Amino acid sequence: MNWSLIIKVQGYLLLILGIMMIFPLMISFHYGGGDLGAIALSIAITLITGLAFIFIFKSDKKFKAKEGFASVSLGWILSALFGALPYFFHGSFGPYINCVFEAMSGFTTTGSTILSDIESIPRGLLFWRSLTHWLGGMGIVLFTIAILPMFGIAPGQLYNAEVPGPTKDRLSPKIKDTAKILWLIYIGLTIIETIFLMFGGMDLYTAVNHSFATVATGGFSTLNTSISGFNSVYIDIVITVFMFLAGVNFALHFYLIKGRFRDFFKDSELKFYTAVITITTILISLNIYFSSGIEKYTTNYGRALLDSAFQVVSITTTTGFMTADFNLWPSFSALLLVTLMFFGGCAGSTGGGMKQIRILILFKHLSNEIKKLAHPRASFSLRVGEEHVENHVVRNVLGFSILFVFIFTGSTLFLAGMGYDIITSFTAAISCLGNIGPGLARVGAIENFGFFDSYSKGVLIFCMLLGRLEIYSVLILIYSVIFRKR
Repeated sequence: MNWSLIIKVQGYLLLILGIMMIFPLMISFHYGGGDLGAIALSIAITLITGLAFIFIFKSDKKFKAKEGFASVSLGWILSALFGALPYFFHGSFGPYINCVFEAMSGFTTTGSTILSDIESIPRGLLFWRSLTHWLGGMGIVLFTIAILPMFGIAPGQLYNAEVPGPTKDRLSPKIKDTAKILWLIYIGLTIIETIFLMFGGMDLYTAVNHSFATVATGGFSTLNTSISGFNSVYIDIVITVFMFLAGVNFALHFYLIKGRFRDFFKDSELKFYTAVITITTILISLNIYFSSGIEKYTTNYGRALLDSAFQVVSITTTTGFMTADFNLWPSFSALLLVTLMFFGGCAGSTGGGMKQIRILILFKHLSNEIKKLAHPRASFSLRVGEEHVENHVVRNVLGFSILFVFIFTGSTLFLAGMGYDIITSFTAAISCLGNIGPGLARVGAIENFGFFDSYSKGVLIFCMLLGRLEIYSVLILIYSVIFRKR
């Protein structure tokens, strides 16, 4: 393991992080609020540390697979540790573990928060909070990939470790060009959504914050009551549409731009993703319309349909915004939303969860196994659309799924062992591991995670990291640290 190269790359990442902190510094200067000094000090510490890493650690070697995975995992850990500094120095977020929780939740686009009064936080810090979403959504490391070749570092293994899902679509033969294309699409969606939200009455600051959180499928809002606080059907629809788009594989957006409409619409994962959202939206809307007992739904199916669509898309894409307190919905609807927490967005999107393509492959694999029981001598190939899925991909999906369920179960048992009720423990664990944000009971749509003890917050922070980096990258880093000589 080439630790000198790994730490040097962390130096470049911290430089980018420090430079990005200048934007909330400018917001703080413009609006005031007493957070200017905290942000400025954080910038100084982050930049100095980054420069020290670059100049002290020398290496001219290229990345191997282990270095790539370890660099990505360590990069997210350092991002959370240094990204927490503005919160910590300001003092409004409480102890450092709270600050790290909020920062990791931001960078992993989880959206869980320890804050009970978001609107009391200065605007500079709220902007940094939303910006951590936006940076983490497409990936700070993916941004770094576009820059590293300028310094003579080949970033190929970083791309393989960073891009989520069992498939990795390169949009250009050169990885740095692929990273740039993805970031341009990402920036374009953010700008377009910002314009649409401003047409709906949001000021520029609020629109940018919510565009950051939407396109990154993060879910941090500047309001205590999230999107419901705007009380606007137009804003609900705009954010629903952009959450859906953010949950789509970004390679497909590139196909649309290039006019490759057939490649876009024939994509099997996109069809499955759309079907899951459509079916669950209809089921939940009918359920809350006929049985919720909530007057705004029983007298208005349009409102039931809109809120259902918003929450289904929000949970499926792991954004975590809310327009209604689904804690109050019937058990059938609540359980459907919890089920969607496992699905997540498409591979190559900013969404978390297990990914739609993995669920689709699992369903098809299960179907083949049932067929084999009925026809033992027959041979069945696993196909997704027109593509044959190789056995090693199926094994990877099965292995990931087992690890995901194992970690989720272990985290749930830990939280329950710390004295929290089963629904809170269950949904807090899947919420953080799936990078979703809200859960049920004490971590419901209008609640927060501030009540957890420090040990439980530590476990949930680790779950966020595992979920964002899809488990394997983090396990490779842990293995490399424990068995350094191998």
